[in-house]
Amino acid sequence: MPGPVYASRSILISSLIKMPGSHSSSIQSSPRSMRLVTSQDLYTSINATLTSKDNRPSTPVHHIQEDDYTVPAPPPPSPVSFRPEHWPTSIRR
Repeated sequence: MPGPVYASRSILISSLIKMPGSHSSSIQSSPRSMRLVTSQDLYTSINATLTSKDNRPSTPVHHIQEDDYTVPAPPPPSPVSFRPEHWPTSIRR
């Protein structure tokens, strides 16, 4: 089971690309302001999101028409022949 997840107000400011004269600094909050996110908190949040009537699906829902997905044509014949009679006798042994 994974360890506890903490919701924190700590802010980490860092530059991914180091430019001349740039530096990284971090501002962290004290452990007193950190709160343990419990499984009940997670369940409540997910349940509220799923029961909300205002949320629309992230992907559009539409009806699939009969010709939306058709079987593709077979591939063209290979320009290279792999039949044994086309290979030299020394290679076929």
